[in-house]
This record gives sequence, C-alpha cells and structure tokens, in this order.
Amino acid sequence: MKARYGYIGKMLFVNLNDGTIQQEELSEDLARNFIGGYGIGARIMYDRMKAGADPLGPDNIFALGTGPLTLAGTVSTCRFTAMGKSPLTGYWGDANSGGNFAIAQRASGYDMIFFEGKSERPVYLLVTNGKPELKDASHLWGKDTIETEAMIREENQGKDYRIVSIGPGGEKCARIAAVINDHGRAAARSGLGAVMGSKNLKAVACMGFQRPGLHDMVKVKELVTAITEDMVNDPSGMIMVLSNTGTPGAMGPHMATHDVPIRNWGGNNVEDFPKELWEKVGYEALEKYIVEKYACEDCKIACGGWLEVPGGKYPLKKTHKPEYETLAAFGPDCLNIDMESMIYANDLCNRYGLDTIGTGSTIALAIECYENGLLTRGDTDGMELTWGNSDVIVELVHKIARREGIGDILAEGGKIAAEKIGKEAEPLAMHVGGELMPMHDPRQAPGWGATYSSDPTPGKHTRGGTMFAEDGHAPGLICEMLGLPNKLDKYNPEGKGKYHAIMAGWQHITNTSGACLFAADGLNFRFVDVMKAITGWDLTPENLVETGHRIAAIMHAFNLKHGFKPSDFQIPPRVCGDPPLTAGKLKDVKIDFEELKRQYYEAMGYDVDTAAIKPETIEKLGLQDVL
Repeated sequence: MKARYGYIGKMLFVNLNDGTIQQEELSEDLARNFIGGYGIGARIMYDRMKAGADPLGPDNIFALGTGPLTLAGTVSTCRFTAMGKSPLTGYWGDANSGGNFAIAQRASGYDMIFFEGKSERPVYLLVTNGKPELKDASHLWGKDTIETEAMIREENQGKDYRIVSIGPGGEKCARIAAVINDHGRAAARSGLGAVMGSKNLKAVACMGFQRPGLHDMVKVKELVTAITEDMVNDPSGMIMVLSNTGTPGAMGPHMATHDVPIRNWGGNNVEDFPKELWEKVGYEALEKYIVEKYACEDCKIACGGWLEVPGGKYPLKKTHKPEYETLAAFGPDCLNIDMESMIYANDLCNRYGLDTIGTGSTIALAIECYENGLLTRGDTDGMELTWGNSDVIVELVHKIARREGIGDILAEGGKIAAEKIGKEAEPLAMHVGGELMPMHDPRQAPGWGATYSSDPTPGKHTRGGTMFAEDGHAPGLICEMLGLPNKLDKYNPEGKGKYHAIMAGWQHITNTSGACLFAADGLNFRFVDVMKAITGWDLTPENLVETGHRIAAIMHAFNLKHGFKPSDFQIPPRVCGDPPLTAGKLKDVKIDFEELKRQYYEAMGYDVDTAAIKPETIEKLGLQDVL
C-alpha cells in the first residue's frame, strides 16, 4: 500500500548511464519502518548497490531524501539529507542541511530521488511539479554554486526553483566536497559533493505545488500553535541563544570548557589560545558584520544571518554568517584570530562547494606537517604554512577547490593526504575512519568520542549519545519522555552504552523526519503527538526508539556488506589524551573510547568483536531479509 499521510508517496530513480528516469511508489511499510531521509535511503541502497562499489565510480548511488514532517505545516522542519557511499570512509555517508530545498523537493512530487551510473556529459535534473527532465549542464561546469543557481533559474524562465548544486570542488572530486543550496546552506559531511561530481551531476532543481496528506490537519495546527506560543512566552535558553546569535554564540562558552579543538587538537586553552583571544573568534567579533537575520522556511528560530565586509583584504557584499563549526575549524584549530579571513574562507567554501570542517581541519594538518618539516616550501608552492597565517589559510582553500599544487593532496582529506605526505604525518590527521572530526572535543565530554566512533557515519556531531547529559544540558523534555536522566557523571563510563543507544535511536528519528535538531531539542516540540497527527500511526516514544535502532541497523548492515570491521572507526590517540594535554581545562584527561564503543555495540545487539548484528537483533527489528 502506498504511503499516504505525511508522504507524497513517490520515489524517483534516475539512471545517468542512459538518461532513463523511473518513478516508484513509496510503500506504507517502507515509510513506517524507516521514516525518511537516510533511513529509507539506506534501506534502498543496501539492496541496490553492489558490495565493494567505488565511492567515486558509477556503481555508487547518490540520493536526496526528505521526511514526513517537511511541508506538513509544522515549524522548523525543512531539512533534507544527501547520501551515498562516502569517498572519505568507503562506507555509508550522509549529510543534513536546512534552507528551502527540502520543501521544494517534496512540492515537486517526490519524497526521495536516487541517481545511479554516470552521465557522459555534465547534466542537471529539473523537476517541475512531478515532471522530471535531465538537462545539459556543460555551460554550468566550472561555475560556483551561486552562479549555478542564478543561471538555472534564468534559463528556466526565471521561475523560483530551489536548487542543490556542486561547485568546482565537487567537480574535481575533492573528497571534502559538499552539496550546497540557498547560496551556502551545506550538506557538508561525508564528501558527497565529490560523488555528484564523479557522476557529472551538477545540480538538482525542484519546484511544484504538491503536498503530503495529513491524517489530522486540525490537530497539527493546534500543536503548531501551542509550540509557537511556548517559544514566545517561555523560550528555552538554547532557543534564546540561537535566536540572538546563532551558533557563533557558542564559541565563548565552548572555549571556556575547552570543547573547541586548538592547534590541530594538540593545543590547550591557556597557553596556545588564552582567554584574551576567545572573543576574537566568537560572536563578539562577528556581530559588527551582520546586516540581516534570516530563518529557514517555516522556522521561528532564525539562527541564520547575512553579513557584509565593506573593506580590507577580504571584502564581501553579502555572505552567510559562519556557523560555530566553521569558526572553530578556521579559527582556534588553525590558531587564526582574523575574523574577516574566517568569514571569507566560509564564503569560498560555500561557492566552491567544500565542507568547512573538513577543509579547516585538513589545513590545520598541513600547517603542523610544515612545522615538523614533513612539508617544505618546495611542497607548498612556496607558501610558508605557519599557525595563524590567515593569508595562507585563504589561499589553501582556493588551491584545495581547484586541486592546484599542494591543494591536490589536501583535497583528498586528512587521512589520504597524510598517507601521501608520509607515515610521520598520519598520527597528525584528526579523523575517524577518514572523516575529519567535528569541532567538539571528546576529552571534554566523552560521549562525543563514543558517537564519532560508533555511528555508521563516523565523525558526526548531529547524532545522539551521552555528551549533552555529561555536560548537564540534555533536553529535559526528551529525557523525561524517554525515562533518562538529564545529567551523567562525565568521566564515569559505567552503564553509558544503554543511554547512548536510546538517545541515538531517538535522534535518528528526528533526523530522518525532516526536523531541525535545534527545534526538536530546544522547543517544546511534542514530537510524538506531531508525528501521530501527521501520519496516523500508533506511536509511542518506545516504538520510535526501536524504529531509530532499525535505521541504525540498516546503515550498519550497509557498512558490513562493504567490509566494515570495528577497528576501521577509531578516535585518534591525541584526542584520547595519548599523550595528555599538560595545561588548560583538559589537562591530564585520558579516555578509553573503545570501551564506550563496546558498550554501545552491546546495547544495540551487535557483536562487540566483529560488529555483526546478532540474530536476535535481526529478528527483533524485522530485518531477516537483510542478513
């Protein structure tokens, strides 16, 4: 039976080898069991992608997925997921983005869009109210993402298509390439921009007027009104910060707790980046450039902003406000305190289509390699790669996107770049399984490390775990609903695997539903009631967590099919505190993340030695056809 409530009920399959396009029904069972986004995507790709497929070859599948909350009249639910086999890790990859594309994809008539094969020439997919068409993109190849959006709209009668695209970084298959929409909203992680580039797929443009059915429209409106009133009358601290400053407002507090990586994860917040520098990389230094706030469609939080840099070395007329992760990667991780260079580097990454975390982290690796004599000026095109050298940092972004000189090596991401530089460089690459680590230090909250190394998509900071409870900031309403404490002893590992598994299952539901994590965690979102009103399903927190575990298991099964073993995802020794820092907030901290990962595997019903999904887990989750 076709999925009815909460879904358009259609999936699109595009074969780029021969240009054929087919439509398939999205069944009620598939929707109920895997929700949307990477849940449905992983279920489809597990079946249809052959084991050992080259991530940058035609056998990989690239997909764009939405969830049941998007376009259903709710608030802050306009997220989409890009997905495929990651060229960074060789395993499952996904990346989540806000903006307005998800709403347009659903309105154009499709919950999910899949691309197989490789086109002989550059193409883009145009979907207009249920009518898909592949169009030549040869004239767009080489254009940045902002130029691409403008040109696609212009050549299609100026209609307001919403567009995801790649820039030169993706075209040249930089493994840290991102998928960009709305001039700089990024599905950044997992290197999926390179997957699009490998397929000669420049962009996807969607527009339409279709809507998913709602089981109880009156109840949905009633719940949305209550959520909005709560936000206005009794906003949480998280929502107040996000509405006023966006994520850059987190820089100061995170610098104080040493959550922000410093000097390629080898420095501390006392000697290497002392307190008097913290404001130079945070909202305080950014605020004067803000000219306008903005929100994603149907969002009341409005954490985004447009900036203008009127002069200096890096002038910009209109550009996105950098996020926390970007400021951390191009700031303290590179010992850079030049805010205008950080804004400019962010703009370049948006235009070129690069992941700011991966790019900043790989540049930090290169600087440390230069400092240790592993790279010389002969290797770096004559540049002196020194800490805090903002001009060099900006120039390296150009070189990475264009694969010029040293940029050709750095475009591979930290893991492969370090292998090419030489064995002494490999311990300096801060990655998990090839994915550069996000800008939250697991020595400060060990749950980050457990999540980075246990999730099927490693190195992700948008997955659930124990980290917020370790900081005493776990969302109270969610913890109450799931029967979990909202505070845990930070450095006591006892019993954390079960908590991690429950919270991870819950967050998989949030991510695949199309909801923004900020709204789901920061608003009185009444998530279960909203989902029930939209879909008509009989839902409880417990059966949603189990569905989240099914989603985790299908991604994990995908990895197992492609050769995964637990040792493939490990936290770098430096980040484990080996050797420990000698000063600052994290002095002498050392964590056994492998023990935390083993606890999580046990709680999920996986073999702790082989990572195989146990037969009883397969039976419980209804995945007998998978393994």
